[in-house]
Amino acid sequence: MKTKVFAVASVLALLLSFNVFAAKKGKEAKVKIEIINRPGMALGTDIPEWVQAVLEGENKKVAKSLKIDLKEQQIFVFSNQGTDLEFLKTWTDQVDVQRQVANSFSIAVGQSANAVFQGTSGDENKKKMAIDQTIKALSAIEMNGLLKESQYWIQFRKPKQGMKVTKKSPDSAYDYYYEYYVVFVMNRSIYEAQLNAALNGIQDNASETVLLKKALSENLRAPLLDKAVDPNVEYSFDEE
Repeated sequence: MKTKVFAVASVLALLLSFNVFAAKKGKEAKVKIEIINRPGMALGTDIPEWVQAVLEGENKKVAKSLKIDLKEQQIFVFSNQGTDLEFLKTWTDQVDVQRQVANSFSIAVGQSANAVFQGTSGDENKKKMAIDQTIKALSAIEMNGLLKESQYWIQFRKPKQGMKVTKKSPDSAYDYYYEYYVVFVMNRSIYEAQLNAALNGIQDNASETVLLKKALSENLRAPLLDKAVDPNVEYSFDEE
């Protein structure tokens, strides 16, 4: 499955945090998402800094906290959600990797397009064509050389849709799920060879395409996360 992201579209929001409050528009109530379990929770150990950085969308902090040299390695940060943790780990690590790489590229294209096209004049159809053909070329890359660097999981619960809960509410009033986070790395020279081959295959048949490729050349060399963070989410790292 290939995931496409258009500049004016809303990408999937990362609505995860430690006792996170998802801010709703208008007068809608906030939804409280609570931690139920995680590695080391019973012992009171801290959540790794790189996981906090993932939840906040701070991709460069992920590399820094894991002491990854970005001059030598490219990093990809993936996350998946499900109710079966062991299946989630296997699926993410072994089956879903290529789709998530494609999703990371799609988000980078959307961010780059928003930066270079927003507020500019020009043919909207040409802008969309530049975005679509760039996503198609990058999504076709089958990344070779990915190595797993680190992993972590958190189990959350949130009130079922439309359900008002209190401290006395039964377990059946909540939805329970796991979030699995994993960091992959790749040798920088191997990554750039594959990336350049894909970008060079995109024809510079319009100024919009040239602008987008130029912006991407920088964005795709930064650490890549496979999801965008909702700016309306308020994060708290205090567990109850």
